[in-house]
Amino acid sequence: MYTGNFIFLCLNKRFTIIEEFGIISGTKFYIFTERRCPVANYYDNEKFFNGYMSIRSQKMNYNNCIEEPLMLKLIGNTESKDILDIGCGSGDLSSILAKTANSVLGIDISQKMLNTAREKNISNNIRYQELSMENIDSLSEKFDIAVSSLAFHYVENFEKLILDISKLLRKRGSLIFSQEHPMVTANRQLKDWICDPETKSRYWPVSNYNEEGERFEKWFIDNVKKYHRTLSTIINTIIKNNFEILEIAESRADDELISKEPKFLNGKNLAHFLFIKARKL
Repeated sequence: MYTGNFIFLCLNKRFTIIEEFGIISGTKFYIFTERRCPVANYYDNEKFFNGYMSIRSQKMNYNNCIEEPLMLKLIGNTESKDILDIGCGSGDLSSILAKTANSVLGIDISQKMLNTAREKNISNNIRYQELSMENIDSLSEKFDIAVSSLAFHYVENFEKLILDISKLLRKRGSLIFSQEHPMVTANRQLKDWICDPETKSRYWPVSNYNEEGERFEKWFIDNVKKYHRTLSTIINTIIKNNFEILEIAESRADDELISKEPKFLNGKNLAHFLFIKARKL
């Protein structure tokens, strides 16, 4: 595109001028860099962080009792593997995987979470790096396995994320991730169970399922933004970006767990989390 005495290289992206390159025949040339959009970082909010860590400190929580066991089952053997943990948080999963892996790189956007990881979940073969999911294309190394625990519902451009992961994985590398189930993220307004006073039955409302995009909810703080995608969008995006789906799983609280902690009854009637294991072609 030519405008007056300026020439711009347009690649359908937003750019920032970082310096003037020079003037040739009266025309100015500039060096541009891609301008990254600010990424929401709720976990460095003091109120949010304290609320989240309070839940994680409880022995009987959804992460420890339901999400983590199924993630580890799907990940399987990590012996001598190089692993990327996307949205590693406080490093619990990274620490477990590092026991048999060759190396683990845990990335997260939150300094508070990374500080916790470096205090509680350290090992000679774990590195933690402050980096958002949106910017993993800046990494230059390759991995055998990429994992992510309950983070992908925060990313706006899911297709770019999956493509970036594909480029970072070695051939036949694996991607295993969990996220909030589309049945949970779908609703724009209704965020809680509906109770029938006559039958005492409880129902989870599902609305706006086919309307993908932003969702806002109060979770420790107001207006926490997540992104809803239908199950078919999630699956087809993975397939279109050089992966084959190996396994799909949904969370479920069993009767033994419920007998120990009745609050997990909701986890029997509703799949809170979706799990996908895929392999790079």
